[in-house]
Amino acid sequence: MIVSTANRGDLAALLALEECGFDGAQRWSAASWASELDATGRLVLVSRDASGIDAVACFSVTDETAELLRVIVQPAKRDQGLARRLLGVGKEWAEASGADRMLLEVRQDNDPAVALYSSAGFEPISKRRDYYGPGLDAIIMVSELQHPALAAAGGWLA
Repeated sequence: MIVSTANRGDLAALLALEECGFDGAQRWSAASWASELDATGRLVLVSRDASGIDAVACFSVTDETAELLRVIVQPAKRDQGLARRLLGVGKEWAEASGADRMLLEVRQDNDPAVALYSSAGFEPISKRRDYYGPGLDAIIMVSELQHPALAAAGGWLA
């Protein structure tokens, strides 16, 4: 697995991941992904192997707050640590960018994701009712970041 930043040439693969990761109304469009790829204070990471892109994570930083916006892993590649690795690199980037905490929203009934985020140091702080649709609540979680001297040590992405 190689973790790298995504670019516009990856849009087709990102849209394919959307198809297997989210229901129609919750999918991001090509324009949404292009906007994330081009925006300041954003990071889109992908996991690549010989067969192509098998996972993506999207992050933002504004002032001292980072946000995990999206994580998608191909169903056949789940439970192999891809989301955890992308999350770790994203947290390192956020720390190096000056963030002191990272927020995320996760569907309350997405037990694998809630377990991943909890094991990665995220704690629930609130709930958003009907965030994903009627009866589909989101848990808001936060992780305090450490601020290691990553930027001085050569950056956040090996």
